[in-house]
Amino acid sequence: MRALRLLWLMLCAALTASCASSLVPAEGDQAATTSMTAPVLRVMSYNIRCGSCENVDDPNHWSRRKSLVAQTIRSVQADLVGLQEAELFQIGDLIALLPEYDWMGVGRDDGAEQGEMNAVLVRRAALTISSHKTLWLSETPERVSRGWDAALNRTLSLLQLRSRSDGREFIFANTHLDHVGQVARRESARLIDATLQREAGGLPVVLTGDLNDRPGSLAHRLLTRALTDAAEASLTPPSGGDLTFNGFGSDLQAGNKIDYVLVDGLTQVLSHRVLSERFEGRYASDHYALLVEVRLR
Repeated sequence: MRALRLLWLMLCAALTASCASSLVPAEGDQAATTSMTAPVLRVMSYNIRCGSCENVDDPNHWSRRKSLVAQTIRSVQADLVGLQEAELFQIGDLIALLPEYDWMGVGRDDGAEQGEMNAVLVRRAALTISSHKTLWLSETPERVSRGWDAALNRTLSLLQLRSRSDGREFIFANTHLDHVGQVARRESARLIDATLQREAGGLPVVLTGDLNDRPGSLAHRLLTRALTDAAEASLTPPSGGDLTFNGFGSDLQAGNKIDYVLVDGLTQVLSHRVLSERFEGRYASDHYALLVEVRLR
């Protein structure tokens, strides 16, 4: 009888330990739980086409497009927008139409107001800007300069952001690689890769940009050594087509995707969508906007 009672007590103890251990999440489960409680951030990459590039009588002049660009951003309630080719007066127009956004950016030609900007719009209710700076994609990134065989000055906007809902911080970068210089695109990608690895400090990283190159190009391969293309990381199939440059409808080459959102392993991608909608047949820009929904792990 005593031996039977001892066996019964040992069995109860084993069952209790098993039940208790099943109530404690494994490390991977804890990460998944943390990720599921994080807010969803809607991140957009959008080349809005320089505002002074068309004559005032052109159907695609900025004065006829600015409300469409603002509507594109507002319609998806983007929390964070990496703009390319934005000129200062365009930013002013957009902020007037979208007063819920803060912004940062500097002109690539003087570090202040002159030239196109890789400006960033930040929805004030969702995020705060902890710090920001601009680097030039060149051999001398700390000062206004043109790199390698680039046709134009090119920059990298770099921000540290904080989520208002849960205090999570992350690094956000926005860029536009040169459209002519192959060496410049290669070396710019290397510089961006090294900069993000140095600046991240263990924080999640999100990069938006117009790389002026298709998936699988050298610049794309260099940047996806440490980051992942959100189209490939998305938990749901990408939608909206396989091109982002549209040439205001005059250049619709299949597979001509040159705009991207790239993320690191601390960022979960929920969806990836090319916003290929038109407005009564009109194009808001010569690029489609790209929208990616992410969670910070």
